[in-house]
Amino acid sequence: MILDILTVLFFVLGFALIWWMLVERRRDVLHGPYVTNLGTARGMKQSDLYRKNAENCLLMAEAAQGEPAYNRYKRMEAAWLALAEEQAWLDGERSPVDPPETTTGK
Repeated sequence: MILDILTVLFFVLGFALIWWMLVERRRDVLHGPYVTNLGTARGMKQSDLYRKNAENCLLMAEAAQGEPAYNRYKRMEAAWLALAEEQAWLDGERSPVDPPETTTGK
């Protein structure tokens, strides 16, 4: 009888521990340091959000453990920055053609 009570208690505590671990993991994922705050995102332009994502990729690249992960995050950063520039162009924030560089002739 004592063994049955201990077995049930063990299973209940085990499930409670698993549930707690899942909730904590979900909280870490949803509120981690790399997640953009959606409350502040409402007044931001789309290109600014893309730049924020690029900044987050830079942070993850700096924290990466190993060269493949570092390179992956740097490529993601470059892609987000390219999207930000294209979105800025689509929104009319900048000219579609960069002004030509003037060279001084000798």
